[in-house]
Amino acid sequence: MNHWGTQEPPPEAYSRVTNPERFGPLHDFALELIGRLERAFDVERAEEHRPGDVFKGSDFARPAIRLRPRDPGAAPIVVAFTTFPGLRLRAGRWYTDAFPGCGCDACAETAAGEIERLTRLVNDVTAGRFREAVWMAAGGEVWQMSEFLSPDGYRSNKSLIDRAPARQVLGESEGLGLAWRPWPRRGSGQ
Repeated sequence: MNHWGTQEPPPEAYSRVTNPERFGPLHDFALELIGRLERAFDVERAEEHRPGDVFKGSDFARPAIRLRPRDPGAAPIVVAFTTFPGLRLRAGRWYTDAFPGCGCDACAETAAGEIERLTRLVNDVTAGRFREAVWMAAGGEVWQMSEFLSPDGYRSNKSLIDRAPARQVLGESEGLGLAWRPWPRRGSGQ
């Protein structure tokens, strides 16, 4: 939803964050969502006081929570709670996202919209509709790609990543792709 109508946001709106507390409900929703995931799926839960370099530059309001499915072929999820207030999410090995994605007045994100986006992403991961890959291109740059194969449409993103850590992941290979399986349900015997 664009609350600016047909007009462009004023330039100062891009550097202004009015009422960041509007994203406060994200923390409560994430805790509720994590609880539902724990009850429905066969996962191990762990709190992480240092959620790693992947969330560099964020101040945290509480320890991050990692849910790791007991099936190693299913993608783990880490949810970090920022003081903004917002969330940082990691799924699988490389995919990361922020909720809100920006938070500035120009973007005009809402807690409800971000909750919907988070729910859709988590549903795709738990249903096994998530793939990711890292590869080295002919020019030497390293790319990362994530794909979500939702019933409501296909979403993907591709970005350049730092070569040194990617080389550690790739070793001697030129690429690595992961097609994550669905999370095993509690009591499913998988």
